[in-house]
Amino acid sequence: MTTAYNGSWYIPAKPTSYSALGFIGALIFGTLFAGIADLGCQIALAHLAGAPPESVLRTIASAVINPATIADDKQLLIIGGGVHFGIIAVMMLVYLIAAARIPLVNSMPEISIFGYGLLLGFIMIWVVLPLRFPDRVPGTLPVDIIGPLLRHICMVAAPIAMVAKRAAQRD
Repeated sequence: MTTAYNGSWYIPAKPTSYSALGFIGALIFGTLFAGIADLGCQIALAHLAGAPPESVLRTIASAVINPATIADDKQLLIIGGGVHFGIIAVMMLVYLIAAARIPLVNSMPEISIFGYGLLLGFIMIWVVLPLRFPDRVPGTLPVDIIGPLLRHICMVAAPIAMVAKRAAQRD
């Protein structure tokens, strides 16, 4: 069913609802999908920069602990992975709740992907990282801004939105 354009900015949207099982499944699968995509991209970028792949998880782990206090490298990598997937789980949870409360989120996933990715990218670049690493100033060159934003749009927000949309269609 299509509706004719009537000159209004209003976009009709269907409410999104999830069953309890669908919500939990979307939360788990979306966290894994977006977490693996983002981590894979970060590791690839680290490799291109000449850094070892495990440096990504070490940096993430350093958000919650001092890496020098952990003697075992495996423990440090597990902590980094746990922090990374924990953050992605929160991002997925926020999106699922927003999709259930704001009908336009799942009705227009292309717009939601772009908007949510920008929001996540800006929060990570200009809030989280400066709080964690106060001595590092976020880059102001276009590549320093556009690269992380594109990564958050394509590797985090897109998988999250796809899983949320798919979970809503199954219910």
